[in-house]
Amino acid sequence: MKHFLYSIIFLILQINQIEAQTNSFLSYEDAVKMGLQHNLDVMIAKNEAEISSIQNNLGNAGFYPKVDMQMNLGGANNATNQKFSSGQTVNKASVISGNFSSGVYVTYTLFDGYKMFATKKKLEILEEQGEINFKIQAENLVEKLSLTYYQIVRQEQMLNGILSSMDVADARLQLAEKKLLVGSGSNVEVLQAKLDLNALKSNFIANKNALKEQKIAFSQLIQDKEFSNFQVDTNFYFEQAPVMEQLYSMIDQKNKSLLFTKKNQEISAQIIREIKSQKLPKLDLNSNLLFSRNQNAAGFSLLNQNAGFNAGIAFYWNLFNGYQTRNQLKIAEINQLNSRLMEDNLRIALYASIKTVYEKWYDNKQALELEEQNIQLARQSLTIMLERMKVGLGNYLETKESQNAYEQAITRLVNARYNLKEAEIILKKVTGQFIQ
Repeated sequence: MKHFLYSIIFLILQINQIEAQTNSFLSYEDAVKMGLQHNLDVMIAKNEAEISSIQNNLGNAGFYPKVDMQMNLGGANNATNQKFSSGQTVNKASVISGNFSSGVYVTYTLFDGYKMFATKKKLEILEEQGEINFKIQAENLVEKLSLTYYQIVRQEQMLNGILSSMDVADARLQLAEKKLLVGSGSNVEVLQAKLDLNALKSNFIANKNALKEQKIAFSQLIQDKEFSNFQVDTNFYFEQAPVMEQLYSMIDQKNKSLLFTKKNQEISAQIIREIKSQKLPKLDLNSNLLFSRNQNAAGFSLLNQNAGFNAGIAFYWNLFNGYQTRNQLKIAEINQLNSRLMEDNLRIALYASIKTVYEKWYDNKQALELEEQNIQLARQSLTIMLERMKVGLGNYLETKESQNAYEQAITRLVNARYNLKEAEIILKKVTGQFIQ
């Protein structure tokens, strides 16, 4: 049985070596980079941010003049019968006439109540908001990638823990078989040891399948269904403890959702400026460059051609429009107030969330320190029980109980590591540390 178990472990190690040779190693940093490069949601947000950047220009704000060009060309073939007071007559069956006209029309707004300045500022804010929205999508992805990556790490550590338990179960089986051979043991102990070993093998297979599913879930996040065979760093790395007082200021300065909401308030302020501009006069400069040519085969005017330039200033001032401007202004002010209230509401929710997550992080940190001690105690206890069993001092139930305690300690330790890392990831997300 011992050789059989070693053969299984050797086969597993060989498979892992083959996978390590054929599959790529993926570090956490590379996983995040790959996700940001391939995720479609992030690409869409990036394109939308680029659209906002393109729209932010002086032309859309109304700073540039409007220039139009128009050309007309026409002709006619008519029968003409004319009698003049001088007694002269013109009677032609086919009189061809033609006309051509063209013009360039320029309109340049000199003053529009400062609306163009408000519009330009609004476009700048919209561009900044588009960049923030892109960062929001990127941070959401980084959070999902981080959690999924470390779920894979947790599963890898679980598998290693099961392999360690299989070693213990095999040692128990060997001792039970030896005791049976020398007449100091029972067949029940041997059968129970085999059952425990088989249960661990079954658990190993189930966890191996769970690991594959998690890797497939990761490949979906990076939008590459073919990328599911990779190796990860099987260690958890933790950063320094955050200071609670600093987390609140980090939320105000770096939380992307809060920054996005602040931009809504700034946009509302510029919309109010645009509406207020309707109360002021508007001054336009108009200029035209014209050319026309008319030619007739009969009549007094055989050719009429004109070319010229004209310019003028147009003054507009709306004195009354049925209170539409006043109503629009009231609505815009209410929208601005709502934006401020939404910002305050989100800030309160984020403050409460960060406090909850921080307390969870602190509790998980203490739990991990405790489980690090427990695994050492469980390992020492199991080692002692196995040694006692070898010399005939221990019994089957004591050894099994010690092994169960060891297996539970491994599970709690791995989960404690993941729980602490999960809280750390959420803290970084809420405080806007993923994307600067």
